[in-house]
Amino acid sequence: MNKWAVRTADAAGAPYVLFPSMGEYPAYDDRVYDAFDAADDRHRAYRTAVRAAAPGKVMVDIGTGRDALWAVEAAHAGARHVYAIEADPATADRAAEAVIAAGLDDRVTVLPGRSSETILPERAEVCVSEIVGNIASAEGAIAVLDDARNRLCTPDCVWIPFRIQTWAAAVDLTGADLAVAAESLPYLHRVFEATGAPFDLRLCLGGPADDAIISSAVPIESIVFDADRPPPAHDERRTAELRIGSLARMSGILLWTRVATEVRGGREVDALAGGTRAWAPIYAPFPEPVPVTPGDHLPLTFTRHTSDDGIHPDYELTVGDLPPWQSPHHNGPFRATPFYRRLFST
Repeated sequence: MNKWAVRTADAAGAPYVLFPSMGEYPAYDDRVYDAFDAADDRHRAYRTAVRAAAPGKVMVDIGTGRDALWAVEAAHAGARHVYAIEADPATADRAAEAVIAAGLDDRVTVLPGRSSETILPERAEVCVSEIVGNIASAEGAIAVLDDARNRLCTPDCVWIPFRIQTWAAAVDLTGADLAVAAESLPYLHRVFEATGAPFDLRLCLGGPADDAIISSAVPIESIVFDADRPPPAHDERRTAELRIGSLARMSGILLWTRVATEVRGGREVDALAGGTRAWAPIYAPFPEPVPVTPGDHLPLTFTRHTSDDGIHPDYELTVGDLPPWQSPHHNGPFRATPFYRRLFST
C-alpha cells in the first residue's frame, strides 16, 4: 500500500491542482461536511425544493450525513415524518444527535445502514438524496434510487433532485505543471484504504477550469428521476461530438455535474460555475496531448457499466481514435499511463 510516492503541490501556490474524487468512497470527515453546510447554490436549490415538497408528506432522506441536513429542513418545513438513512454508523449517530439538538426527534427517525437493507414502516411520498458525484452517477444514485423506487417510495413519489447530468468539454492543460494538492493527501490515502490497493483514481481539477476549455460542451449523462418516467438505465453508452474552438493541444477531457432539484423552474446547479463546493470537475487525461485546430469535430463516446459491487459505475471515455480513458470504481491498474506515472513514483 505505501510503496509509492505522490507528486504534490501547495494548493495556494499553484494555478491548477488535482485532488481525489471522494464521494464514491467512505472518505468524508468534518471538513467535508462543513462544506456541505455552506449556503451556496447547491444548498439554496435543495432547500427550496425540500420546502416546496415537504409539507404534510412522509419523506425519506437517503445518505442524510452528519447533520441530517435535509431531514431537519423537511421537518421544519412541515413534513409529517422523515426517515433519514445513513450507511456509516458513526455518522448516523451524529445525525441522530443533530436531530435531537434541533428538537425534531418526534418527527425525524435516523436509520443506520444502507438504504437497500432498510425497511420503512410506511412508504415515502418524497425522496431527497445527495448521492450525486463529480461524475453525476458516480456515487451510485441509479442503483440506490432504483431500489428506493421499488421498495421505499410511493408510485407518485417526488424526487429531489429531479435530474442529474454530466457534461464534457476538451481542455488544454499542457502549460500546467499538475500535481496533487498536498492538503488532500489524507483523502487520497482513505480512498486507497477503502478500495484495498492504490489505483489510477479519478482526480478533480482545482483552479480556473473554464480557462482551460477549448471546445463546445456537451451532456454525456442525463439521468432523470420521475414517477411518470421509466427508471434510468443502470448501464449506458452515449455518443456526442465536440467542436474545437481554438488552436491548442488537447490534453484531456473535463467532466462536470449539473443538478436540477425540481421538475419545473428552480435553480439548476452547475459545478463548473463555481457556485458550490459540493462537486468539482473531473480531469480525464489523454496519454499525450493532441494538436487540434478551430472547427475540428471530435466524436466522443461515454460508457457506464455498474461495477461488481452492484452500486458504483465504472466508466470509459473515448475521443476519436485515441486510447480510451478507463476509470473503474475500484480494482483498477496503478500507474498505467504516462500521466499517472508522472504523478506516482515507486
